[in-house]
Amino acid sequence: MKKYYLLLFAAALLTSCSNTTDNTTEQTDQTATTTSNTSSPKPPPTIVGTPTTIKGTIKGLEEGSKIFFDKKTLDATDVVGFTKIDADGNFELKTGIQTPGTYRVRLGARPVYMLLKGGEEIIVNATMDGRKIASYELTGGLYAEEMAAWAADLDNAKIKKYIETTTENKPLLHLYLVEKLDLAGNMKAYKKVLASLLESYPSILYTKQFNSKVSSMDAKLKAQPVAVGVEAPEINLPNPDGKKMSLAALKGDVVLLDFWASWCRPCRSANPHVVEMYKKYSKKGFEIFNVSFDGLDDKRLAVYNNDADLIAQAMELEKSKWKQAIKQDRLTWKNHVSELRSWSSPVAKTYGVNSIPKTFLIDRKGIIRYQNLRGQALEDAIKALLAEK
Repeated sequence: MKKYYLLLFAAALLTSCSNTTDNTTEQTDQTATTTSNTSSPKPPPTIVGTPTTIKGTIKGLEEGSKIFFDKKTLDATDVVGFTKIDADGNFELKTGIQTPGTYRVRLGARPVYMLLKGGEEIIVNATMDGRKIASYELTGGLYAEEMAAWAADLDNAKIKKYIETTTENKPLLHLYLVEKLDLAGNMKAYKKVLASLLESYPSILYTKQFNSKVSSMDAKLKAQPVAVGVEAPEINLPNPDGKKMSLAALKGDVVLLDFWASWCRPCRSANPHVVEMYKKYSKKGFEIFNVSFDGLDDKRLAVYNNDADLIAQAMELEKSKWKQAIKQDRLTWKNHVSELRSWSSPVAKTYGVNSIPKTFLIDRKGIIRYQNLRGQALEDAIKALLAEK
């Protein structure tokens, strides 16, 4: 009987050990499953917007180099995503486009721009020279061929003429181009692009911001005593020899109206480029009309307590400084005028001049077309106006 009970106890013990072993195995399997799930690859990030693929081959960059994909905002850019190139220079980025607009792929120090609305497959193949792009080819996107052509020749005068005269409805292309131009001096082109955006993409944020930017500048220009788009008020003042010179007499020429003074260092620094423009375009119908703010304003005049002799001497000294600056800076054109009244000159109020240098570029019809252009922007505008009939 004792042997019988011992056998039953042993059987129960074996059964218990077996159950424990099974449970342990099950727990171990669960642990293994958990560990396996933890080490599995992360799912790809959720794509927000219309799925779009950017891929290509970049020669000249090291394996692991980052390729960034950005969206242009009104005054900056936002990073949409990035990827890395492999050992063969290949890359691929799957992303999403939430709103149509201007995007770019950044390769080294230079971006490649494209116009996208979403759903495209973009291929960018490029060869790098250090951090610069030696050559590239872009396939896909809106108006890809036209974008490539403009990228090779972003001439401001050509852009302005194209936008103002085209009848094509390509708002994103026109937006990309018009933003290469100065806003204050190209309101006609900006307003045309704005109207197209409001018609085609009225609800996107960029259109609303662009509308605000253009409207704000338009209001600012209209609030000035003179503005782009209006006829230049007449100026009829004496030259250094006392002879009256008329701005209106230059109608038929493209005229740079330049407010300056002998004591104004920025004015004097700008003069070499103005001289260069005169030499280059004077025989093609370009003239310069300088108004000097040398002389005595009301405050300085009051110091002399109405002493006519002292005032005459001071005025003569101011005139000599003006004439000397004309000679030193080699301003060889004939249209130099001044009342020798400095900031108290009525012309300053007429043109809203409260700082110098200040310039207005006037077309052949006597209409103010640009304000305060400098450098290449000035030359481009001169060429554009000379080309107009």
